[in-house]
Amino acid sequence: VMLGLSPVLVVYVLLSIVNQFIRRFFIRHICREHMTDEEYEHKGVFTLAVDSQIKYYKTWDHAKVLSYAVYWGIAYLFLSVLGSRFVTVFLSWLIETTQNLHISLVTGIIVAVGMVLFLLPPIPGIPIYLAGGIVLVNVGRDYFGVYASIVYACFVSLIIKLLGCCMQQKLIGGTLGSNIKVRQAVGINSEGIRAMRVILSENGFTRRKVAVLVGGPDWPVSVLCGILGLNLFPILVGTLPVALLIVPSVLSGSCAYLGSLEEDGVEKYPFADTLGAISAAFIAGTMLYFTLSAVNAVKDTLENDKETIEAIPFDEAVQEADAEAVKVSEAYHRVTIWKEVPIFMKIVLILAVLCMTTCCYMLMIFGKRCFKDYDLMYTIDEHLDGNWINLVLPLGRVALLLFVISYALLLVFETWAKIKAKALMETLDESGTTPLLSE
Repeated sequence: VMLGLSPVLVVYVLLSIVNQFIRRFFIRHICREHMTDEEYEHKGVFTLAVDSQIKYYKTWDHAKVLSYAVYWGIAYLFLSVLGSRFVTVFLSWLIETTQNLHISLVTGIIVAVGMVLFLLPPIPGIPIYLAGGIVLVNVGRDYFGVYASIVYACFVSLIIKLLGCCMQQKLIGGTLGSNIKVRQAVGINSEGIRAMRVILSENGFTRRKVAVLVGGPDWPVSVLCGILGLNLFPILVGTLPVALLIVPSVLSGSCAYLGSLEEDGVEKYPFADTLGAISAAFIAGTMLYFTLSAVNAVKDTLENDKETIEAIPFDEAVQEADAEAVKVSEAYHRVTIWKEVPIFMKIVLILAVLCMTTCCYMLMIFGKRCFKDYDLMYTIDEHLDGNWINLVLPLGRVALLLFVISYALLLVFETWAKIKAKALMETLDESGTTPLLSE
């Protein structure tokens, strides 16, 4: 709300001032019978409703809210902007580079690149499947024909997904699972994660298990399976319905490529554009269905499997770490109580939010002026003048600079707060007292 609606909130407050001015000096004398005594007696600058909202706002943990606003901006930038745009440029380069290679070599490259991309948290699977549909059909049609190469691309994409799950679960999740801080960070003792354990521990194809494995975000779900120490094979079996996303994604990529082919000035595959549009619509519908199903699956498990969830033993090491984290959190809270934060640090954090808000609005409203239009069928030489950095336009560079400044300011504030919190804990430990949350 702070980040996304801050301009709207400013307008809302200004309208409240105008509204209250009219009520106070005109309407209250004309329409007394239609006003409550409280409204009639209210003489503030804002309307009664806004005044009560401002009083409630003053009770917030302002440092925490403002910090979270910056973090939401960071998540938006990486997941919705940088990840999708720069991965598209990389995959288009890959498509161009592999078009004259042997199908076996291209397959190996696509598998290797796909697995590396799956190891990166912000990267979803769909761009990988789209690129596979373009690259493997482009090269494979000379070996297998168009239709067989599409089937081949679907099969390879499914293999990439399953290998990616193996790497995420065993290499990342399995390794991190032995770290107490990682288990603590994912909230392994929380009801939500314990409900996820109940769902993901089920054997075979259960509706809620498939919903979470397919509808949940690729990297977090697979890594969580590793952290929870779940068996790999049942997870891979439950992941197989992801083919419902892979097939239309590959078809969409294949159709984008086939639609660009011409013979004597006539489209060689006139059905490609229509089939591509249908595939894209099917992808969107399937993604929405599985995402909503995943949310409902966790919700239903929390409501209907309480006894099973409660029977799962708690991670004692994490419980001890949580107890220590509460002390640290309380100390951090005490030093970041807004009225006690030095004015300079308040300015630092507020500037961080303002920079991030401006950055996000620039990217959302003026996206086409921040980045050049670019898709998988483009080439860097033709559409970016041979330099991938040209993807970012001057206004986009200003937005990214604001992002860097915002994150730097947030780090300054958090570093100051952690130093103060550590000093407070040392002082309280010496005196034998425990940090308590201020009222």
